[in-house]
Amino acid sequence: MNAPLAERLKNSLRWLAAELAPFPGRGQFALRLTLASAIAILIGETFQIPYMVMSLVAIFFTVQANVVMTRVIFIALTLADIIAVPLYIWLLNFTYDYPVLRIVVSGLLFFSFMFCVRVSKAGAVLLGPAMIILYAQSFADLTGQAEYLVRQVLWSVVAITYGSILALLVNSLFASANPLRQLQAEAHRQLTRAAERLGQLAAAEALAPPSSPETLQRQCATLQNFATFANMADAKDYAGQQYRQCCIAAVSHVQHVCNALPKALPGASPALRRALGRLHGQLLALDAAIAAHTAFHLAWVPDEEERAALPALAQAEDIYRTLQAVDQFDSAAAPEQPAVKEPLLAPDAFTNPAYVRFALKVLICGLSGYFVFNVLQWPGIHTILITSGMVALPGLGTSVRQMTLRFYGALLGSLSALLVFVFVMPYIDTIVGLLLTMVPVIAAGAWLTAGSERFAYIGTQGAATFALALLEHFGPSTDLTEIRDRMVGIMLGVGICWLVYAFIWPESEGSATRAKLAALVRALAALVRAPVGKDDPALQMAYAKQHMQCWSVLNECNLALERVRYEPQFKHGALAQLAAQAERMLGVSRDVLVAQDHVHSHALAAADMANPAASPAREDAEKLRDETAALLELYAERVGKRGAPPLRELEQLRALAQQTSGAARAPMPADLRRLALHAAELPGWDAGNDSTPAAAIDLAAASPATREAP
Repeated sequence: MNAPLAERLKNSLRWLAAELAPFPGRGQFALRLTLASAIAILIGETFQIPYMVMSLVAIFFTVQANVVMTRVIFIALTLADIIAVPLYIWLLNFTYDYPVLRIVVSGLLFFSFMFCVRVSKAGAVLLGPAMIILYAQSFADLTGQAEYLVRQVLWSVVAITYGSILALLVNSLFASANPLRQLQAEAHRQLTRAAERLGQLAAAEALAPPSSPETLQRQCATLQNFATFANMADAKDYAGQQYRQCCIAAVSHVQHVCNALPKALPGASPALRRALGRLHGQLLALDAAIAAHTAFHLAWVPDEEERAALPALAQAEDIYRTLQAVDQFDSAAAPEQPAVKEPLLAPDAFTNPAYVRFALKVLICGLSGYFVFNVLQWPGIHTILITSGMVALPGLGTSVRQMTLRFYGALLGSLSALLVFVFVMPYIDTIVGLLLTMVPVIAAGAWLTAGSERFAYIGTQGAATFALALLEHFGPSTDLTEIRDRMVGIMLGVGICWLVYAFIWPESEGSATRAKLAALVRALAALVRAPVGKDDPALQMAYAKQHMQCWSVLNECNLALERVRYEPQFKHGALAQLAAQAERMLGVSRDVLVAQDHVHSHALAAADMANPAASPAREDAEKLRDETAALLELYAERVGKRGAPPLRELEQLRALAQQTSGAARAPMPADLRRLALHAAELPGWDAGNDSTPAAAIDLAAASPATREAP
């Protein structure tokens, strides 16, 4: 095995281990999914309710990380049933004896529904009716009895409905699914870690290892997501939302500041260590206030010795100012802003051809699958029809990723079903045996579903494919052709969709990714320019919110780039290099954010010092900060407009940062120098290469070079 292949295998295994690793809340999520699925199987087998697989699929789609999203999905599924059943019965009433007319009308309805799905968030409700209309075509071609067909449709609705109701009940009974409690638990984890490091430093103990920038990014994104869902659950309490946002911004900022603490304080005064111990207690008090859903009050006022000692450790000064800002935050004084309601339709719904093209592509996939299904006369491959709707997502990379996950999920589910059929099924003769056989596999699928979006759909698809093979009949089955048929149908559906999406109006996300990367660099520039106020808690809180927003934008860019990597044209050659360069840009952005933590802390500490001899060094540092922010603004402008890279300005900033090394004995100039050197590692791109496809230029414009940071 050569070295590059071994390295790739090692990286793949490391990535897989990270995706499968437990994290707070994942076990509870998987438990809720497994419990609801087991109850659905027990009810379905006891009362012999057809289409139990649809019940399990409804459960996997309804159960979400929190009860707010679970209720939203439940309402969407219920509305989909209400729309789909009367519509399909009406369609059969007029077109059952005219197959061509039935197909034409069904195609028009399917196209209309998919168009609505794309142009409006509310249109997502119509995805269910669209899939039912398409999938039910297979029923109409397999029977000549209209009454039997209507009963099958009604039974499928019953299965979906009781599955979604079970999911809602199970999720509502678990307190851990409450978004406010999830937010409190995540804030507790982050504050506990921050307080632990601060307490260890105060006691002159060895500090816990700092978190990596990637870990900080995930923690910030998790905190922000929980806050968003908590605000959804408490939408009418505007003052509460403002105070909640203040608290989570403080938690995130304190976590980052404590992550930047020095390993030791060899010359620390007793007053400084005493102050650190008091700050440790106040962090725990903030945690208790968030857990009790009460206002935080700073119960410590430093005496003269402690106040004089705080600036000696810049991070301690920063933490104190942040806690002071939370204590003095007045949510009632914040102007109440009316909730901005998004329009029902996108502003360009009837002028942007991308929406019509999307609906047409999905329709082509559906009709092509229906054509193959009828030509082959192979009833078992009806999953080819479902696939066209399940992978219908905006963006080529997003759709290809969904196809990939669907294929691997179906493969894992089929292999699991095959092993059960061969080694376990001959010994099963009761419902208890069936549950003992299915629950471990469904639990594994639930564990995958509870993970990140890079992996989640594999679990859903794997559990559905496994259940489809075992629950097709009310009793033990050893018909291996069912496993083969479902897998073949999914493979054919994925193949058809891939060809259509890749070659008919491919919708690259390169431009959107470029815009997000430009917004990220622009936000970094604003953060570097953020003013520092010695006795202004409002400025400190504004900085904490701005800091958290930068990490959130960075996380969005990372997710967008992951989707772009699935686009076929970004797999090989120069285009793959461009994607790697964009990844490097995100790495540099993380380094800039971490360096900015040190800069801001030392800027706060420097505000308490009145040393005239330090004025020239401060002036040089301020000049370097302004030049760094200006460079970031220029870089963001060039990225957004796909202009020429600011190579000369980057080299000038690097030279200016290196010139300040002689005056960088003070902590703040030294941190600013590191910040500027990190920013100077944002290199250029080849914007004049006309042979590069448009999508590649989009990504190239958002891509730095691959030089290593100092």
